[in-house]
Amino acid sequence: MNIQTMLGRLMAVAALLFIAISCESTDNNNPDLDLIPVNSVTVDGYTVSLESPKEIEIGANHLYWKIKQGDNTITPQSFTITPIMEMATMSHSTPFDQPAPDPLDDSYLSNLAVFIMPSGEMGNWTINFEFTTQNDATITGEMPLDVNSSWKIMNTQDDTGKKYFITWYEPQRPMSGNNDLTFLIHTRESMMYFPAVSDAELVIYPYMDMGGGSGHSTPFTPPVATGNGFYEGDINYSMSGLWTTTVELVVANDTLPEVVFEYSVIAK
Repeated sequence: MNIQTMLGRLMAVAALLFIAISCESTDNNNPDLDLIPVNSVTVDGYTVSLESPKEIEIGANHLYWKIKQGDNTITPQSFTITPIMEMATMSHSTPFDQPAPDPLDDSYLSNLAVFIMPSGEMGNWTINFEFTTQNDATITGEMPLDVNSSWKIMNTQDDTGKKYFITWYEPQRPMSGNNDLTFLIHTRESMMYFPAVSDAELVIYPYMDMGGGSGHSTPFTPPVATGNGFYEGDINYSMSGLWTTTVELVVANDTLPEVVFEYSVIAK
């Protein structure tokens, strides 16, 4: 065997290895999504896996679901979920959307869930799911879920005791300079129903306490409603360090008690 023939065979083997590795990487880790595994359960031969861009925490979370039968990803006719917090004397749900095919990778179903309290001594989260296969089989199951604490959700209530949840959506990692500033607003109609609120007004005030009775704000555009509970604006942090943002929610001309988000802004 001459050197040219040997080199040709080596290059062919290398190309095959590259294709195999590329296919495996695409199947397991979509570079556009950059997900980490959260949990998986197997029911009646079907494995339901949950992934997310980050660890699940109170506040807004993007959830990505994949269903496999053996090594094959399947597309169900329907897939629905219900997050449930089981407590000692009661249970409740949380604001969430139903999963739908993800626009970046249709092997996943994705949705947004806003968890209103962490797992722990008060109770534990489970996501109940149900899907219908292409063969008309109905599969149901439960997925335990650990939800960590965070600073990204607060709640307030009106004079009647109706509760509202204010979720810090963006920036997830506040940085010095310009940032999108987005909040999500939901209310509680019942322990199982938390609809989005899209007709409120947000009055905000960012502030950095410099100590000794001095401090300052920074340029920002107040968030306005854009639909489905989202309120979008922007903020330009003048410096890194510890900041607070006070939020007052105005609903039907009623100003609810303010909430205060405290967080760190990192240097860009």
